[in-house]
Amino acid sequence: MRAMVFIVGLAMVLGLGSPAPAAESSGLAAKFHRPIVGGQIDVALFDEVVAIYANAARRQHGKPALRRDGKLLNAASDHAANMAQYQTHSHRLPVAGEGRLVQRMARNGVRFRSAAENIGMEKVLRLLDRPIAAKSMGCAFTYADTGAPVPIHTYATLAQSAVARWMASPKHRASLLSPTYRRLGSGVAIDPQGPACGDVYLVQNFAD
Repeated sequence: MRAMVFIVGLAMVLGLGSPAPAAESSGLAAKFHRPIVGGQIDVALFDEVVAIYANAARRQHGKPALRRDGKLLNAASDHAANMAQYQTHSHRLPVAGEGRLVQRMARNGVRFRSAAENIGMEKVLRLLDRPIAAKSMGCAFTYADTGAPVPIHTYATLAQSAVARWMASPKHRASLLSPTYRRLGSGVAIDPQGPACGDVYLVQNFAD
């Protein structure tokens, strides 16, 4: 590891009113449209689809595509899992050897000069961006405007939502579109005990 520059994205709880991202959802493989069920998630599959949406956004802004990096994926996944365990949305956690971005990079053998990290939160259900009926039964929610049941996120909708909100936040957007970075790894973890049927913790790591 050489001289390093860190840009840590503003910690962002993914909220209401974010625009839809530039996306390629119509051409996505069927595997990305699988719902995320049972509090379990395929981290590699999520990393793959996040890269699709992130690189679509970069192309729209004239930036070269980022290459997926397994070591960055592991660093991001470790942090997502720790946030879910501690039920804390933060770039820093009280975890020995993994509490800070530089430690997570070193632990996973990432070599870099510049690096950045975006984090975010979502829900297992697609509760954001639409009015939700006040009444619910367990994990059964309905949309207030149509009465239709609120579906579980798929890998595609979760990645699309995450990238859209990162793009809507100036500091996250700066990392995602930076010409400095060439590599990307994305992590995700679920806390099934989170309100409204579960919280999803999201991490996006960049390196040159």
